[in-house]
Amino acid sequence: MRQRLAAVAVGIVAAVALPGVPARADVIRDDEWHLRYLNVAEANQHTRGEGVTVAIVDRGVDRAHDDLAGAVLDPVFVAGRSDESPAPALGIDADGHGTALAGAIAGQGHGEGHGDGIVGVAPGAKVLPVVVDAPADRAPSADELAAGIELAISQRARVIVVGYSVAGSDKLAQAIRDARDADAVVVAADGDQPGREFEPYPAAYEGVFAAVPLSRAGDVRVQSTSGRRLGLGVPGFQIMTTNSGNRYRVDDGSASPGLLAGAIALVRSAYPDDRIADIVRRLTLTAVDAGAKGVDPEYGLGRLDLVQALTRRLPAPSPSPSSRPSGAGASPAPAPVVTAPPPPRSRGQYGWLLALPLVAVIAGLVAYAGVAERRIRISARDEVDSVGVQS
Repeated sequence: MRQRLAAVAVGIVAAVALPGVPARADVIRDDEWHLRYLNVAEANQHTRGEGVTVAIVDRGVDRAHDDLAGAVLDPVFVAGRSDESPAPALGIDADGHGTALAGAIAGQGHGEGHGDGIVGVAPGAKVLPVVVDAPADRAPSADELAAGIELAISQRARVIVVGYSVAGSDKLAQAIRDARDADAVVVAADGDQPGREFEPYPAAYEGVFAAVPLSRAGDVRVQSTSGRRLGLGVPGFQIMTTNSGNRYRVDDGSASPGLLAGAIALVRSAYPDDRIADIVRRLTLTAVDAGAKGVDPEYGLGRLDLVQALTRRLPAPSPSPSSRPSGAGASPAPAPVVTAPPPPRSRGQYGWLLALPLVAVIAGLVAYAGVAERRIRISARDEVDSVGVQS
């Protein structure tokens, strides 16, 4: 299902969409309520996402946006997309979908001290546009997204974000497995607006982080059939972010995976040696439980606590013989030692002596039974003779 984006309010468009008119902080920056909800300013005191590349698998990103200057790498194109097409050549995102994700992840702001416009969760990270060959009148298909994920893997992206929820396919499932083997974290959309049906993939695949859209009050806005085993609640309502054409938009759901991808970029930057299993453990142990106790299909792991994920000192993991390290190059767990049962002990050539007591007991019982039977017969004969005399 194609993720739809709500149009920006008319007053805001008039204020910020005109050429040459800089965005004002009190109009745009102050509307980024999700920054306060996630405590991004405090999180960025620990890391801004330096050293991490986040691939956006979409139709492209508008690199010319003032708030994305310096944050977006040269795009790469899935086979089938012509580099001579005007949109790829200029890096323009026709529907603004990829640009909205880019702003949520690595927006830089603009103006004095970068105090105006959109700032992302991980402004120190780099965005890699992975341009899929999908017509503008529909969302990319599962196989098109799969090809984009494979290309992102080849570019060594450490975080891969897919802002769509689609029907699954064998190619998409394999691409997710390949990403996991390459130690790349995949983040995917898990629904858009309440009341709208959506397909659950790739969010429903094992190992994919599902972005669970929350309201300002922290409530889940969209129920899901994906299972949300690795779901994390992040803001997903009226998200102010970048739009193509150097404009802005209010996103009502599909920017959520951008926020979660930015958060994971911060964790990967703060803990560069951690593999996927470590990232999962850190986000799991620091999430704020919500809904049913433990992991549930509504909130998943719970609400993301970004600062705790970056700063909490976690206990050492308990070794488990059944644990299986994740990612490429991981050493296999040692095979359990299986001890064969000992062979029966031989009694040797004198083993028969152990049976003598049993033989003696049996012989005694047989002799006693013979004597008893003889006595019974004699007693019975005497009784018969006695009766014959009386008659």
